[in-house]
Amino acid sequence: MSEKDIESIVRDLVESLEKKDTEKALSFFADDAIWYTPQGIFKGKNEIKRYIVWMTNVLEDLKFNIDGVGILVQGNKSIHQSTYEGKFKGVKVKAANVCTYEFSGDKIKNHWTINDRLSIAKQSATGPIAKKAVNTIVARSEEGLW
Repeated sequence: MSEKDIESIVRDLVESLEKKDTEKALSFFADDAIWYTPQGIFKGKNEIKRYIVWMTNVLEDLKFNIDGVGILVQGNKSIHQSTYEGKFKGVKVKAANVCTYEFSGDKIKNHWTINDRLSIAKQSATGPIAKKAVNTIVARSEEGLW
């Protein structure tokens, strides 16, 4: 498969996630694919489907803005850098996102997602206890920086 074809599949996957088109998104994965995420490892199409449904329901109005290096392809591997935004429990959030892909033929065999969960927690914390808890974690992680 050409690098141009791989780039097209990555773009189509992103678009299908934005549209909450679970079946189309799932069609890009091999039957035995693995998706590594901050929330866990999802093996096979049934588990990946469960993750896609969860992600697209938890993040309303999900939109990926391709930025940084954009989409790069080399051989059967690709990287996709973006900033995603949406609403988490009614609160607007925005975070950095990097996805890497390994293809087998024309299907995604392995997919890794790295995103800034702490930033999402900080943006979406509501109420004084939640805000204090998140801000304490942020302060501890930045200890000595400022």
